[in-house]
Amino acid sequence: MRKSIVFIVILMIFVTGFLNAEVNGQLSQIDGKYILHVWGTHYERGYALGYLMGNNVMDVFSNYFFSTVTGSNAYYYNNRLQYFIEHFEVPERYISEAEGIINGMQDAGIATYHNGLARNLGLDDILFVNGIVDMSSLSRDELGCSSLSSWGEATINDPMLQGNISITRLMDWSRNQSLIANPLLVIHHPSEPNERRWMSFTYPGLFGALSAVTDNRAAAFLNMGNIHPSSNQVALTPVLLDIRSGLELLDYNNDGVHNTEDVFASVADGNHVSGTIIHSTQQWQDSCRAAIIETNNNGTVRRMQNENSNIAGDNLAATNHFRLLSAPVYCSRYSRIVDSLAVSPLVSETRQWTLMQGAGGVSTNMMMIQYMPNMNKVLWSVASSTLAAYTQTPLELDTSELFNLSVTNHDESLSPATSTLSFYPNPLHKGQNLTFKHDLNIISLEVYNLRGQLVYRFSNPSTAILNLSGNIFSNQASGIYFIKATDRNGRNMQSKLLYLK
Repeated sequence: MRKSIVFIVILMIFVTGFLNAEVNGQLSQIDGKYILHVWGTHYERGYALGYLMGNNVMDVFSNYFFSTVTGSNAYYYNNRLQYFIEHFEVPERYISEAEGIINGMQDAGIATYHNGLARNLGLDDILFVNGIVDMSSLSRDELGCSSLSSWGEATINDPMLQGNISITRLMDWSRNQSLIANPLLVIHHPSEPNERRWMSFTYPGLFGALSAVTDNRAAAFLNMGNIHPSSNQVALTPVLLDIRSGLELLDYNNDGVHNTEDVFASVADGNHVSGTIIHSTQQWQDSCRAAIIETNNNGTVRRMQNENSNIAGDNLAATNHFRLLSAPVYCSRYSRIVDSLAVSPLVSETRQWTLMQGAGGVSTNMMMIQYMPNMNKVLWSVASSTLAAYTQTPLELDTSELFNLSVTNHDESLSPATSTLSFYPNPLHKGQNLTFKHDLNIISLEVYNLRGQLVYRFSNPSTAILNLSGNIFSNQASGIYFIKATDRNGRNMQSKLLYLK
């Protein structure tokens, strides 16, 4: 029996300092699964995750990433970390998000010291975690996964799907107890004007798009590939972040629309040292789109349904073997999917789930996810301490409810400033000056850090435009700051500023 839930927020945390600063996150736990809403800038979203789930981040890092992936070997870990730092390029927005995670953990009083490394974790460690897929060909861990999408004639007879698309994905990974204890769904509500809402089925600290769905009904699910050339190791990019960019940005390829083409373009623009396979789908207006993106260090190609001569009907499948980027090799799971569809290419919501259970279910299955965009429906099951995810009863989620959750009384987190006090740029980068515009009624202006400590005070500005040197932040850390202004009537105004070194 499948479970249907109404989303209930059971935990909301605030930083209760001088300025009563809000942590932009809402966290709940249902049937052992964590569901986290985060909103605001990348830094604010990262900060909320670190503040609310810092202990979980440390658990997954220490007892999975460090212990399993690098064998609890500090020398091996540091060697791989240095390789990542020297060879990989990460967009500034994700660096900011990683820094937010670390700062949120620290401000929540969570110890970031790691005994095995004999130091505190930093943002490079968080970014390194998000390069786990890229490092898999060089690591001691093995990832799996399989997926099937169906649409059109394949689903036309199902009264629920009615010809619309459905995708079912099995995410296979190490049966690590820290991963089993920390399944996480993060719903992002960005304040950046060029980004859209999206959700990620993941683990604490891993903010790339491993299994992701957007608010305009696009989806992308990553499988590992089987061939990992590495001749070009200049300007490598983390594939999970490339997928995220294609999903999260409103129009990555600047063609005027957001669809699976953006995911393909973002992945194709990257340079990947490990081979991966991305199953992308979208319910696009009255049509359905599905593609398998295959990428490694040799390049990126896209496999469409008409190139699946061995799969019947409007169905597209992916496992862990390239079928276009390089010559296909035998895969038992792929063969079982092909055989099942040869019996009948017709797929219902229920049959797709059970077909993938039988054809793709393995003992290392950590998450099973089915997404049906026309019904705004996701089914999500996770592994228990003894059983694989595909054997478990899934949780049913309504994506429209998740994306439209009102962050009550927190709308200020989504807009930069008041009408009587505006400033730019925001974010403010090191070396830039900060310019304020005000209505001449302002008699004092103060800058505070997240702990409520006064950083700068300016009294009685004499002009409507005030330029402050960015040097006032020269001794300050990157992060969120609060601008507090007082007018002649004693009224206070407050806005947020993100400073990045």
